[in-house]
Amino acid sequence: MSRAFLRRVLLGWLLVVQGVWADVITPSDRVTTGLNVRALASDTVIAALAPGESATYVATIPQYYVIELADGRRGRVAKAWARYVEGTTQSILKIASFNIQIFGMTKAGKPAVMAELADIVRQYDVVAVQEIKDASQQVPTLFLNTINADGTHYAFLLSERGGQQPDDQGSQEPYAFFYNTDTVKPVDAGQLFDDAADDLFQREPFMARFASVQGGLTFVMITVHTKPEEAVPEIKALHRVVQTAQAHYLGEDDFVVLGDFNAGCDYASPAEFVGHAIASEYHWLIPDDADTNVSTNSACAYDRILITEGMVGDYTGEWGVGTVSSKTVSDHFPVWAEFKVGHHN
Repeated sequence: MSRAFLRRVLLGWLLVVQGVWADVITPSDRVTTGLNVRALASDTVIAALAPGESATYVATIPQYYVIELADGRRGRVAKAWARYVEGTTQSILKIASFNIQIFGMTKAGKPAVMAELADIVRQYDVVAVQEIKDASQQVPTLFLNTINADGTHYAFLLSERGGQQPDDQGSQEPYAFFYNTDTVKPVDAGQLFDDAADDLFQREPFMARFASVQGGLTFVMITVHTKPEEAVPEIKALHRVVQTAQAHYLGEDDFVVLGDFNAGCDYASPAEFVGHAIASEYHWLIPDDADTNVSTNSACAYDRILITEGMVGDYTGEWGVGTVSSKTVSDHFPVWAEFKVGHHN
């Protein structure tokens, strides 16, 4: 098979095959070690599907199936050693960030507010929550009980209180990741970024690694609530946090940075990040013209979600800004993005 022929066939199919696919390719029962995935335009082996693994079906060409791997790469597998499976669905994870304004015992004592907050969290697989104002740390558990009251299965990771440095202790807040245990599981307990040497943040970012229950996706979430008056330098410093996380989670390529960045209006503008790594090396999924604050007097993209290059292949292209009924619930809207994580029958 000529390389030119493969290129022509692939280009034709790429024009019509887009989005989330329903069918997958798996190794046939005769495969005992792995099904080689070859490059589209050469015989180079770029990956292998182990027995029981699957990849997204893209197209059929003579002697081969064109497939897409979980990391977004495309290749071809020999039909003689592969099995086409219809009627499968691709699993999607919705990852969100939500600043729940002054989330303390007073708010936790309002059943209608807690019920609405729980309804919001149940829309997502993992939610990074900022602005927990509760030294007793009872609020996350009370909130979890409300979330799970309808029979769903959520859990949470809770950080130490961010604001460890002496000059920051008046603004301490823990972070929490609430996650659906049916779809996501934590790989570790998480940790705060060590900010003792340079004091880059008012509240140190919190990082933790997760894995999808289906599909084999792993990713690290890093959340932050910046000090509004220091939003620009703190946002820039997030690049260093990611570098630290990359060194800690060796071999991980997928990093999501999300939270209340205060990245809009009077606190930060896109021009202030031009030429900096935080602008050039990350994909900003929530655009500058999004409105993530509840106030009707301004439209500010305070809350953001960034991903590293390694996670681009997992991103479906879908993002959004949720709603709250009133400022009694929060002065921020939740923001979210969707990621594809594999396939299940």
